[in-house]
Amino acid sequence: MEYNYFGSTGLKMSRIAFGLQTLGWSVAEKDAFELLDYYTEEGGNYLDLADSYNEGRAEEIAGIWLKDNPKRDDVILGTKIFFPTGDGVNDSGLSRKHILQSVEKSLKRLNTDYIDLLQIHCFDRMTPLDEVSLSMDILVRDGKIRNYGLSNYTPSQITKTICDAEQKNRIKPSSVQLEYSLLVRSPEWELLPVCEENNLGILAWSPLSGGWLSGKYRRDRAIPADSRAGVGDRWDDNEEQRGGEFTYGIIDRLIELSEKYDRPASQISLAWLLKKTPCIFPLIGARKMDQLKDNLKAVELSLSDEDEAVLNKVSSTGTPYPYSFINRYTRYE
Repeated sequence: MEYNYFGSTGLKMSRIAFGLQTLGWSVAEKDAFELLDYYTEEGGNYLDLADSYNEGRAEEIAGIWLKDNPKRDDVILGTKIFFPTGDGVNDSGLSRKHILQSVEKSLKRLNTDYIDLLQIHCFDRMTPLDEVSLSMDILVRDGKIRNYGLSNYTPSQITKTICDAEQKNRIKPSSVQLEYSLLVRSPEWELLPVCEENNLGILAWSPLSGGWLSGKYRRDRAIPADSRAGVGDRWDDNEEQRGGEFTYGIIDRLIELSEKYDRPASQISLAWLLKKTPCIFPLIGARKMDQLKDNLKAVELSLSDEDEAVLNKVSSTGTPYPYSFINRYTRYE
């Protein structure tokens, strides 16, 4: 495993992070323990959850594994808050009430005294920034969390959050979790630069676009009935992530490079992400052991500049204004 510093936290994080959304859904408890054992034995040290995953069951399973586990101090444990966790009118969002209650419940489910990285799962238009930053300060002061991050925020929302915290001498966010892959490259326009300028760690969720970039879906072949696309799990994807000529054009190039490097297409996709910048940590999920083993080996693969350029070209959707204008007349020296 390879490691790099995660933003400004001072923590060294494994370059491949492990997302545990499948726990309690498509991965049973016994299988989850085997996956967690293998991931940590191979040097992986970041586990990503959310209080809303499978009605809290994902956190419960992870908590059973963590209980009395000497690896707890070696693991960087992250979870998220925002989405509904019950039927009550205040069981969602970023009110101080919901945040503080949710963290207490997560700590109990996870069998731990602290959360290393608490992430806000989505920007909340209805809750002032001051309320959110004060809640984070309270949680850090009380030792319930070590750091906090943002997820599914716009660049301006990230900047406003940082400025608000600086003005009030409060804890600033340490990271951003965002969707980024060969099929979703829009973060390159502004999100990634904002993160790099502010030394924020970047967790890239859905780096394989729900399996579309893993090699399991091919042009002119039926989509496997038991796959995520086959069962209609990808409910909120962008249009380009549901097949079509653009998607299959990328897949064609991945298959060619897969044959060239004698590596699975999933490793090619992840290696492309890892090559972008050291501050990006792809967040992989796994239902089966062979998926986890294959994906962890992506850190061993180094794409040539020429092959990276091929993938950049085939996955480009163009750059909108004003980014295109700025790029035309501004060059990094």
